[in-house]
Amino acid sequence: MDTMKFPKSDFVLARAVALRGFGGRRAGELLIVDANGICQGSLFGGAADSDILQRTYEMINSGKQVEFMTVKVGDRDAVSAGLACGGEADVLLNRSSTFSAGFTQRLSRREPVALATVVAGSHNGLVIAISTDSDIGILDPSGADDGLAGIIKTRLRQALERRFPASQIEELEAEVVALEVFSPLTFMVVIGGGELAQAILNQGMLLGWSGSVLDDLDEGLSLVQRLGSNDALIVLSHDHSIGVPIISDILKGSTSTYIGALGSRHTQERRSELLLEAGFSHAEISRIYGPIGLDLGSRTPEETALAICAEILAHISSRDSRSLKLSAGPING
Repeated sequence: MDTMKFPKSDFVLARAVALRGFGGRRAGELLIVDANGICQGSLFGGAADSDILQRTYEMINSGKQVEFMTVKVGDRDAVSAGLACGGEADVLLNRSSTFSAGFTQRLSRREPVALATVVAGSHNGLVIAISTDSDIGILDPSGADDGLAGIIKTRLRQALERRFPASQIEELEAEVVALEVFSPLTFMVVIGGGELAQAILNQGMLLGWSGSVLDDLDEGLSLVQRLGSNDALIVLSHDHSIGVPIISDILKGSTSTYIGALGSRHTQERRSELLLEAGFSHAEISRIYGPIGLDLGSRTPEETALAICAEILAHISSRDSRSLKLSAGPING
């Protein structure tokens, strides 16, 4: 499970906020450079490292907090770096002092956050960060009024709720603003093996997710402690001596991680009884999706895996899983 680790000392976070070319390469890659020039992560397979590192060193030496630059990578260099083709990108660099402790802590805990950086305009350098439940930081060197900050925060909340792409650039109140969503890809912990467990991992891989299958209590307890709100615990095992303690750990530590449990309604009732005896309320136990999966008429392991992963996605997106035909508003956000 990948978890973002930030240096304790000064660092610069570089990422591409707009891509033109590169063969449809995904946004969302990160490059962290500490004060000693040690790099973590990568942009463009390293093809533009020299330009980005040079600008990073200039930032660290000058005390500048935010830098916005354009890099170009030719086809030959791109192919050598493993890319489909060359392109041009707008790269945003923020010094660590622009981020609040809450911002880095939430990313380290695999919690989604949204970040806005004004890259052009009278409030250049304004940085605002929010999580799903609160404001978590603002750097305001230019003294922006509450109206502009409020508009940006509203747009950031929309970005989180609607699961916007990793980054996009918009003009808000005559300011050019880079909007970014840092949303970890889903990691699934599957308790119990067999055909269904493998089918779930296979289905998740199609979505860009990853996961681990295990049936050991200690290993399970260790792994679920690192799950964030985009992640999922899937209990296939009917062994309550393993499943119940692991579910209990999630119920104690997270209010939003998906929890799903396989089994008949009798198995679900017995699991609920054990959790009640452990001190959990009916409201807390109701967070468990059990029986697991959307009602798609699934019969095979592959069909059941599809129903489970679809339910996880609906949970992460805060959707009610009904047909788009019966809904109103945007169909993909």
